[in-house]
Amino acid sequence: MRQIVFSRYGEPCDVLRLSDRPVPEPGAGQVRVRLHASPVNPSDLLLVRGRYGRPAAFRSGPHPDRSTASPVGFEGTGVVDAVGADAPLRMGERVAVSALGTWAEYVVADAADVVPVPETLPDDVACQLTINPVTAQLLLDELDDLSVDQGDLVLLTAAGSAVGRMLVRLAHGRGLRCLCLVRDERHRPALLEAGAEAVLVQDDEGVGRRLAALADGRGVAAVLDAVGGAAGTLALRALRDQGRFISYGMFSGRPVSVDPDELVFRGITLTGFWLPERLGRLPADEVGRLIRGIARRLADGQAGEGPLAVPEAERFDLADVARAVRHTPSPGRMTKAVLTS
Repeated sequence: MRQIVFSRYGEPCDVLRLSDRPVPEPGAGQVRVRLHASPVNPSDLLLVRGRYGRPAAFRSGPHPDRSTASPVGFEGTGVVDAVGADAPLRMGERVAVSALGTWAEYVVADAADVVPVPETLPDDVACQLTINPVTAQLLLDELDDLSVDQGDLVLLTAAGSAVGRMLVRLAHGRGLRCLCLVRDERHRPALLEAGAEAVLVQDDEGVGRRLAALADGRGVAAVLDAVGGAAGTLALRALRDQGRFISYGMFSGRPVSVDPDELVFRGITLTGFWLPERLGRLPADEVGRLIRGIARRLADGQAGEGPLAVPEAERFDLADVARAVRHTPSPGRMTKAVLTS
């Protein structure tokens, strides 16, 4: 089978390669999925760069100073084409899968990491089911836990990203007022249509003053930051006393600068959100219900009946992986790179 792999950490365009691998066989409690589509997400690229929360799956090679290649890709969609003992899925069933190695023609996964998807959900949508919509939903739940109330201001960085756009729609639906920071003003119309109160370009002169004016003396109740660096620091300084800062991404690759005065005298709280850790705190049956519920809402969104939607896909063959990963960080992009096999 064809599979995208890498043998060392580095920039994805430099280290990723197309490899010919044996088709894997499922063990007990596992299924094999013939993959049709797999998205390129920021977490995939962090893994390749060696900056993800867990190491790549390099395995020891025949020589002490060598290792075999690691697969890449954390989610996708396809059809079950082999079933191990005791796996409660059927041959031919359309599924979304959350497992390492989905940038390939086939992947083996535990049955618990495979979710049937409605026939009405196209591959380009189903392949984006298990990471970004789940992240957006659970981040909004975090705000509920922090007692962020209707009418409060929430500031989002990377608001033009897939997760950012979902967050705006979901937060607006809960009565929260969203301020959005973006790199490119081309995101403004879509975000305003989704319910954003204001959309600011993070590098514009005077953006800090404009944020303060929009907060109207009340300050921002919570920040959802996927950028870090200057944008994250700017967002943090807009927080009101006792405000909450949640970091869930590292688009800039730079740290947020925090003055101890913010923590000591203003009671600002900073915390992180990592989807695998957050899901690990939920019972397996609850995770399954969450993802199935999101699948139904995405299907409604395709019919124009729901608030949840994923970006339109731009398709790339596995052999065009370099083009796909270059597409992902492009400023102003409105589509999601999806690898097809």
